[in-house]
Amino acid sequence: MGCWGWVLLGLLAPGPLRGSPPRLELGEAGAQVLLPCGAGPPPLRWVWSPRYPDCAGVTGDQLEIARLHPGPGPPLARFGGRLAPHPSAPGALLLRDLLMSDSGTFTCLGGAGAGRPTQLEVTGGCHHNLTVSSNWTSASVLTLHCQHCPPVAGPASYRWLLNHRPLGNQRWATKSHRGATVQLDPTRRAAWGRWECHLLATPTGAFEFCLAPTPGAKGPGPEAWMWVAVLLAVLVLGGAGLGAWRLRRRRRDREGRDRKKPEKDRGAPGPSFSLMEEPRLGDAPVPQPRSRERKVPDALLYTEVQHPPAACSPPPLQDGATVYATIV
Repeated sequence: MGCWGWVLLGLLAPGPLRGSPPRLELGEAGAQVLLPCGAGPPPLRWVWSPRYPDCAGVTGDQLEIARLHPGPGPPLARFGGRLAPHPSAPGALLLRDLLMSDSGTFTCLGGAGAGRPTQLEVTGGCHHNLTVSSNWTSASVLTLHCQHCPPVAGPASYRWLLNHRPLGNQRWATKSHRGATVQLDPTRRAAWGRWECHLLATPTGAFEFCLAPTPGAKGPGPEAWMWVAVLLAVLVLGGAGLGAWRLRRRRRDREGRDRKKPEKDRGAPGPSFSLMEEPRLGDAPVPQPRSRERKVPDALLYTEVQHPPAACSPPPLQDGATVYATIV
């Protein structure tokens, strides 16, 4: 078996090759849960990977929440004093008054290694006499409904906080039924975080609901932004190339139209040559072809000139001249 086969076997096989799978623990809001350790005697260290970091108000994928030494210890400051060592289970922790933001994976670390982690999921329940139910109408519509528990007679008004701020009027969140129902768009980043429902009659207590796109999601990572940048660069270069090609084609079409225009539109043409008569570099200049038009001679004008008749007298006879006459 090659090295890749061992790697695949290590990823698929449970037990010592990968560590034990987490133990699933379900709890309702307002209840309590026991977190066993199983990593040996103290000193021990507990770490927590929150499922809803934004809702819990923490940063980082893993957070240290407790250090346990031999002997009893004071309540831990983390989780608002709701977390304390269990008196009868060495190394175990007891988390009281559960909230939805407590969801996550708890792991106990000792000198011999890590114990089996606990995956905590906090769902509905009744907390401060309030409860919130959720209903996914579609992938882009989520409805939150807050009500008193146990139900009370008569109308009641409710107020919502998002990340410790009043919800107010939002385009992506519509309130109805005196504020008891909120219909929102869960794809908006502004909608992610900690939702709190308060009863106006007793505003001190609230029910907490955490909203996130996916467990542990924090938005696009560096690789996603890198691919987005590459895609934008490809689109820009493609658009520039297409624009240059269209400009070149338009110029070529314009030149073709200019060549097809009549000579009177383009001006007096130069001498035209056939393919066999085109001048070549270094040849003597070719005389321009003579016009084949026949020259028409100028028109001749004729006229008749009449002179007045004049009396014709015989010439005078000279002395000694002989006159001959012939009578017919």
